[in-house]
Amino acid sequence: MSPELKMNLNIFAQQLQSLQRCLNLYQNANTGVEPEGDLLQAALKELDTVSKTLEIVTERLFEQTQKLGNAQARLREQCKRYQDLLEFIPNAYFVSDTQGKILSANLATATLFNLQQRFLLNKPLVCFIPVEERQAFRWQLNQMHESECDYVKEWILRIQPRYCEPFEAAMTVALIRDVKGKLTGLRWMVHDITHVWQQPQLPLLRSEKLYPLSL
Repeated sequence: MSPELKMNLNIFAQQLQSLQRCLNLYQNANTGVEPEGDLLQAALKELDTVSKTLEIVTERLFEQTQKLGNAQARLREQCKRYQDLLEFIPNAYFVSDTQGKILSANLATATLFNLQQRFLLNKPLVCFIPVEERQAFRWQLNQMHESECDYVKEWILRIQPRYCEPFEAAMTVALIRDVKGKLTGLRWMVHDITHVWQQPQLPLLRSEKLYPLSL
């Protein structure tokens, strides 16, 4: 239960108790009232009914709030397990907004990009692309914006880590959409394939810019 919701429930319960005390005082003060007091007695009876109804509603509200709090706790636990899983997978995995600004990244990404995780946040991915390949990278990014269907895109490009030599990387990108189908972000997986490109028997030849593996 959030502190704010708990406080509001406590205030509501206190007001309900105050109402009940007022009803008790009125009932004690008006015992033996003449016939002209019948209206007051009827009103007090109606208020008593409302008070009991409010008490029942309050109990149900507390029960529902407790269930909601338990559900939120389970959700936080599941999210933590998911984050821990992503944190320690050996592959670089990160999430960006639609423009490629990094929103979250695991430890492997920090190692691959040679930059601490906290400094990766809000860093444009294009900063880790060699200058001569940035235009092609932005073109690929725009192509994903124009797509109306969900798909996973793969291509090969060079990554420029901080203060290190660039390396050949295979990058996998998946689209993130909201319930209305609007593109809200991108999921990225990056593999260092330098050793693969160095093999002479590899049949593929790297393009000058980006080499798409699939559409």
